[in-house]
Amino acid sequence: MTKILSKHEYKKLAIEAFKNGLRLHFDSIYLFNKGSYPSSLQLSIISLEEFSKSNWVEHYYWTSITNTGFPDAEFEQEWLRLLYQHPKKQRAFFGWGLSREYSPKFIKSIENNELELLKQNATYVGLRKEKNNIDIESRISIPNKISKNEAKKMISMINDYLKDVCERKILQDGYYNIDEKDDLITNKLYSQLKKWKYKTGLRSNKWFKEWMNTYNKVNTKSHITSAPSKPC
Repeated sequence: MTKILSKHEYKKLAIEAFKNGLRLHFDSIYLFNKGSYPSSLQLSIISLEEFSKSNWVEHYYWTSITNTGFPDAEFEQEWLRLLYQHPKKQRAFFGWGLSREYSPKFIKSIENNELELLKQNATYVGLRKEKNNIDIESRISIPNKISKNEAKKMISMINDYLKDVCERKILQDGYYNIDEKDDLITNKLYSQLKKWKYKTGLRSNKWFKEWMNTYNKVNTKSHITSAPSKPC
């Protein structure tokens, strides 16, 4: 196998995954408002996976075109398989600096595939699976046992992430390395996100606040330094 994906296909993957993540996020809010908490939670976790996929593909695309070019077909196939492994996408979502905003205990739960288990519990009736065996002594998992609070926390996490992206784009006049993806971050989107009034309760927000403070200080200093002197 010698053929590899084109630059256009990589860009399209990143853009369409982000679009789909937005659709899933607002669908999860709609279902939450209708009281369908298991389905709401399920879609919210899948939206996280789509945002993670989009960022992962964008990173692969951008580092390839700005460095030594795209790897060979064998490496590409190995890498593309990662996009079909849900726990890896979930872990990758928190790998873009986001892990600093949550407690080590919460991040450890992601690494232990607890988010994937939560998604499965929100979707299927069944027994716990231990590696390749089914634990017949475990409780039967029923999606309707998913609570309102569990769905609310997940949706809030995604909503906070998207609001941060909007705010950083406003500050930097751009955020993503793919223009068409950046164009999806609009004032209209920001207004929609601000309608969600809940907080996740899992996030300290400390890192993002520090980042914004540093950014503002640097840009204020730069503005003062480069500003023309007033006439006497």
